[in-house]
Amino acid sequence: MDLLRHLDFFVAVAEEGHFGRAAGRLGIAQPPLSQGIKRLEHELDVVLLLRNSRGVRLTPAGADLLPRARGLLADAAALRDAARGHAGTGLRLGVEPLVSAATTAALAVAAGDVGGPVEVTTAPTTRLVDALADGRLDVAVVRHPAVLAALGAGPVATVATAVLVPAAHPAAAVARPTLRMLMGLDVALPPREHAPAAHDLVVDTCEAAGLPVRVVQAADDRAALTLVAAGRAAAFTADPTLAAPRVVRLDITGAPPLRLRVAWRDPADPRLVAALYAALELPAGAAS
Repeated sequence: MDLLRHLDFFVAVAEEGHFGRAAGRLGIAQPPLSQGIKRLEHELDVVLLLRNSRGVRLTPAGADLLPRARGLLADAAALRDAARGHAGTGLRLGVEPLVSAATTAALAVAAGDVGGPVEVTTAPTTRLVDALADGRLDVAVVRHPAVLAALGAGPVATVATAVLVPAAHPAAAVARPTLRMLMGLDVALPPREHAPAAHDLVVDTCEAAGLPVRVVQAADDRAALTLVAAGRAAAFTADPTLAAPRVVRLDITGAPPLRLRVAWRDPADPRLVAALYAALELPAGAAS
């Protein structure tokens, strides 16, 4: 059993006083959280929490062990920080490729201001989640929704997107274009396996607005821009500077936004989380 992770479950439920709120704070579903608490109680051979109609309360044993659990989590975080310093590696930050270059740089600067030297990895959300779970990353900015399992995560940051279309397409000359007007164009999206749930949400949003989606794969904004310039597709981008000859940028109401979350494997430094959300221009306590 991952004792530290299960202690994090215990602390979250104890502090929130409610399994549902604790699950939301941790970024996991409620059933795995309940199962995790049961596993911890079985491992320690003691009942920590009691449910009632108003939520959850600590048993005498739980009240005694809560500060000890907090202390262990804090000591583990300090140990990791110290080991990182000896290893010569900095904070390991992962960033989803659809985050603009300027925002990625801002995230690196923000992380560095809190955690020292930063090593940045740019990779699809599924790879970032795996790297967090395996301990190869400390924190990452991933697309939402995504299956985070036992990872912790902050609120959803919703970043507005613009639509890039070939200059020759009729929608490029319309004063107030709609998604439906992009009919006839393929839509450049990253491969579905990069973030399956987020990919499906984009497709569903377009089709609900009357735009049947034929996907052409583009791993990142650069590849998508090339397809648009070649007249082959439309693309959504959260990068306000992305441009090319024969490409028109449209602001379309209802265009699927880029939804992001800060995720982590271990109990996160709240200063780091707040700094990363500030770089995404969303207050750490706000949710979408």
